Amino acid sequence: MKKELILKGTINILILVELTKSPLYGYAIERKINNMLNSKLPTGTIYTLLHSLENKGYIKYKNETNENGRQSKTYIITDYGLKFLKDHREPLANVRVILDYLIDEINKL
Repeated sequence: MKKELILKGTINILILVELTKSPLYGYAIERKINNMLNSKLPTGTIYTLLHSLENKGYIKYKNETNENGRQSKTYIITDYGLKFLKDHREPLANVRVILDYLIDEINKL
């Protein structure tokens, strides 16, 4: 199984969390996530995820002129996206327990 499949849901939540801090361009989101993962996601992955989050109503965008004078989409989390995050706090805590267990068990192999 590719690690991208395992990370997809987590990255969606990570995108939402980063957008709670400030609106971001897609490239800035991609750069933050790549730095956090210490690897590069396949080209276009972030934009596919952003489009999916937008279709679900968790984020929206506005067109702005970026530092280079070009039009870019600045992504913003919606109230529905904030609700989604808050509703997933407890399930994420449960997943953390399971992940810690799995990592400990794999390390024993």
